[in-house]
Amino acid sequence: MTMASAQERAKKLALEMKSAIKQAKAAEARAKKLGEEVMQALAEAKAEAEAASTVLEYPAGRYECRSCRHGVLITGPTRALPTCDNCGGREFDGEAPRIIEIQPPPPMKYPAGMYECAGCDARIAVAVDTNDLSPCDLCGAVELRAL
Repeated sequence: MTMASAQERAKKLALEMKSAIKQAKAAEARAKKLGEEVMQALAEAKAEAEAASTVLEYPAGRYECRSCRHGVLITGPTRALPTCDNCGGREFDGEAPRIIEIQPPPPMKYPAGMYECAGCDARIAVAVDTNDLSPCDLCGAVELRAL
């Protein structure tokens, strides 16, 4: 009787193990997909930050709509010209805009990106630049390597 009971327990444990492995593989695939999505989002965020660091400023003056030649008077510097009141056009002839470079803050010690735990090799996504990294959620190691 003990033999059958141990054998049944082994079968049950083997089935649980098989189920856990399937779940782990599904979680690993999901984590890989999320990692790719994080890297794409970080690349987009970097492009947005770079675009925000260069601003066009149109000086005060008279501008003419390229479509209908309707005049628009801008009384002060602006970052965007309005739509034409006459035809709705967005392109104007007039004084060229000035390019204003906005100085970014000094770089942080750890840029946003994917890191790997030195203790357990787990992948960790860091969403924003930071000077301090949190310990690994899985093993508690404090050393992370950039991927």
